[in-house]
Amino acid sequence: MPGIKRGGIRAFFAAVLVFFIAGSSGYGADQVQEKERLDKAIALYQHQNYEEALVILMQLRDTYPESPAIAYYTGLTYKQMQDFASARPHLEAAATLKPPVNTAIIELVDLLYQMDEVDEAKKWIERAEQEGIAPAQTTFLKGLVLLKEQKDPEKAVRAFDEAVRLDNSLAQTVKYYKAFAYVQLKKLGEAKKVFKEVVLENPSGDLATYANEYMDAISRQEEATKPFRGSATASLQYDDNVVLKPLDDTIESNTSDKGDWRHVYTVQGEYNVKPNDRIGLKMGGSYYYAKEFELGFYDTMSTDISAQPAVYFENAMLAAPMHYNNVRINDKRYLDLVGIGSLNNFMVTKNDMLQASFTHNRKYFTWPPVRDDDNRDSFEYAWSAGWYRFFFKNRDGIVFCRYAMNYEDAKGNNWTYFGNRVTAGTVIPFAKIFKLNVVTDYFHQEYKKINSAYDKERHDDVLTVSSLFAIEIFKDCEVQLQYVFVDDLSSIGVYKYTRNIFSTGIQYKF
Repeated sequence: MPGIKRGGIRAFFAAVLVFFIAGSSGYGADQVQEKERLDKAIALYQHQNYEEALVILMQLRDTYPESPAIAYYTGLTYKQMQDFASARPHLEAAATLKPPVNTAIIELVDLLYQMDEVDEAKKWIERAEQEGIAPAQTTFLKGLVLLKEQKDPEKAVRAFDEAVRLDNSLAQTVKYYKAFAYVQLKKLGEAKKVFKEVVLENPSGDLATYANEYMDAISRQEEATKPFRGSATASLQYDDNVVLKPLDDTIESNTSDKGDWRHVYTVQGEYNVKPNDRIGLKMGGSYYYAKEFELGFYDTMSTDISAQPAVYFENAMLAAPMHYNNVRINDKRYLDLVGIGSLNNFMVTKNDMLQASFTHNRKYFTWPPVRDDDNRDSFEYAWSAGWYRFFFKNRDGIVFCRYAMNYEDAKGNNWTYFGNRVTAGTVIPFAKIFKLNVVTDYFHQEYKKINSAYDKERHDDVLTVSSLFAIEIFKDCEVQLQYVFVDDLSSIGVYKYTRNIFSTGIQYKF
């Protein structure tokens, strides 16, 4: 947040104040030289030559430790150099030595506010109120401290209103901070309205720049927390290996044409229930349908239903996702999957998140296997840990890396395996309407039994690279261009294949 601005007029009057205080602090005719040194330090401070000013001031502090004027300017100089810890004792001395520098209390409160020393700041505010020091500025700082304390935003609003009543020149700055109080009160619409007023009153000012950023953040928060949201996507795809035809041409195949075009339609939505800040429930569903132009046997339909209860903490979320998935191929029931697990997110810094998850899936394949060893009904156990970094000023950019292990315990010996997976990706927004999403995934599958059909050990190394470029054509609607490459280097030739998928489509969010 921008700090309190102080102009040249204030510095001038402060210098005059210091002059008279210095005169009453034991400076006589025999100390004219020291007085000149103080004047030089003040001039250096006013011209922002803080390092040079500090050298003189520290010498004077050693010589005249009881001078509130010297202590005051020493504290101000350290404060301007952002050395708050060093500034604090000097400003405290200036406020307590005789005679005290009253403005030192205001500077000290501002310093303690920036140091997050809320309780100490409140003590000095109380003294400033008792002594009637700079009432408007004291009341404004009181509002800032209450806002940072996050316990009584209504009281902060009242303090801001009183500060404006006492000094109308604070009006625009007060509006800016009142908007934060409305955010704490969860009055996001009111906060956006006030931020907009700040921008309209002075579009080229620093506060307007900050206000615009916070309006964008509030809009994203409103989008993320609205009860119902969803999306619909329609795309045209070309898949050059729909049937997963092996790379080895010597292996017999029942099809000569492995590539095809298809239409793909996806609809998904979720409903969020959050009765308070601590608990919530997310319920959702999605539907996927792919219609091949020629290879109709591979038409695919997938329906997914999910629920995720969660507990929220200041920097963490603990959730227990559950879902059911049904897949139909060629309009015939192919797979039913039921899953439950845990998903835990931890914000370790403002822009870094760690994620840990565990999932247990039960898979039922309804098509009868050719042999018992090919029965794919299974219990699956999966663990993962990931790191996410959010970047760009609106945190729209993401870079992540995730490691996962899974064990699929199938009824058929040919499909029981242990897997290791590494996934890395990034989302990079360009300007406001372009976005690039690139994901690379490496999956190693080590099958536990000799494959009975080929009398050979099987292990697969599957590399998948996906890139998606999105262009927003109007709010909540974007054109998507996507390319996916898959390379399965299986130790058994019939499972070895490559695949390229090209897609163009349009997505609408609601």
